[in-house]
Amino acid sequence: MQIAIVIAICIAFSCSSTIYAVDNYQPVFNNNSSAGNVTSDCVPEDNNSVNVSEIPSIAQNQNFTKDNSTEHEEAGVVDNQSQYLISNNSSNNYSAINEIKAAGTTTSKYSATFTLSSIKDAATRVKTFIESNQRLPSYVIISDYKITMSEFLYLLAKGTALINSGKTTSLTLKNVSAATSPSGTSKVGVLYKKEYLSLANRVTSYIDKYGRAPNYASSSLGNIQYQKLIYTLSKIVDFQKNKGSMPNYVSLTNIVIKMNSSSTEGADINDNNKVNEAYNGETLSNYLKATANCQVTDTYIKALSASITSGLSSSWSKASAIFNWVRDNLNYSFYYNTKYGAVKTLQLKSGNCVDHSHLVIALARAAGIPGKYVHGTCVFNSGTTYGHVWAQLYVNGVWYAADAISYSNSLGEINNWDTSTVTIKGKYAELPF
Repeated sequence: MQIAIVIAICIAFSCSSTIYAVDNYQPVFNNNSSAGNVTSDCVPEDNNSVNVSEIPSIAQNQNFTKDNSTEHEEAGVVDNQSQYLISNNSSNNYSAINEIKAAGTTTSKYSATFTLSSIKDAATRVKTFIESNQRLPSYVIISDYKITMSEFLYLLAKGTALINSGKTTSLTLKNVSAATSPSGTSKVGVLYKKEYLSLANRVTSYIDKYGRAPNYASSSLGNIQYQKLIYTLSKIVDFQKNKGSMPNYVSLTNIVIKMNSSSTEGADINDNNKVNEAYNGETLSNYLKATANCQVTDTYIKALSASITSGLSSSWSKASAIFNWVRDNLNYSFYYNTKYGAVKTLQLKSGNCVDHSHLVIALARAAGIPGKYVHGTCVFNSGTTYGHVWAQLYVNGVWYAADAISYSNSLGEINNWDTSTVTIKGKYAELPF
């Protein structure tokens, strides 16, 4: 068999947090308030009309490299291997198990706090998803927590009032049940600031009282359906993030927003549709096995995997914590194909894309999360094209991309190469090179 030659390059950029989303409702009633015949989407406090479509993207990237190498050095120079090797005496006797420190949180999302900045960031991505897909996403990831749409509605409603007051208080999430039967019909028009703030407060009060999202909220334009509540509040929060002030009004349009029948589609999944893939009937047990370079049953692999995922209950939180640990604790080094495998890579805390993938998959499989290898040809952000290997981790019906060589990446999100132009060469339970 011809041995595949893989050249990996680490080109890392910082990025805004990833996101995802779900659905919910019940009636909320309101005092009547009037709205004028205004057609633009939002108006800032100075009464200058602004269309939402004119607001630029808020993602702001800063350049980072995962190590101190230049791009040229990473692409063309093999590092001195001696700096990565350890003695025979230490190869099987490195730090005691209890000295292997794991990254990640063990806090429940219902006791965690969420900053207004993270909620604004989520609002931007949910708004973009709705406008692109004409439906709600299934969930939104905020600060590594998977937030349902009913829970996100609560953060949006409460956050809108806090942002308007000028406070910077972080919010604690409630366990919010889904709306029982989303319904409602509203006219095209605008809600002025006084009314949309009242709307946000009534939604918050309803959820606090009943523990579930409303099916609709009443307004001067009719009963605003659950899906439109999420979209409308997301537009308000996104506008404030971009303009620095609350809009004078927000428009209700004739957009039809469907509920999402999938429980696995997050707000950003379609942005990486070539690297995040729906489950296609594969035998998942094949992606949980130990192999020569993916030593799932190794004592240290098992101990670190358990440490990283300690206290985490969902597959998503475990997979995300494992990915983050490898990304944040390994250095990148250049060489071809597999050199070390998962165990030696963990000892050295350094590896190329192939050995990064071995460690990600070994730790995931040790936690009961299926993992596979993907081999492809990628155009990196520098414009150069390289052979590359990354992992995919299986969570709730979706194979999420897990490319840990760049700080700019997160689970399910790749930013250091162009996902729209990638050529996939192969997918494997055991990598053949």
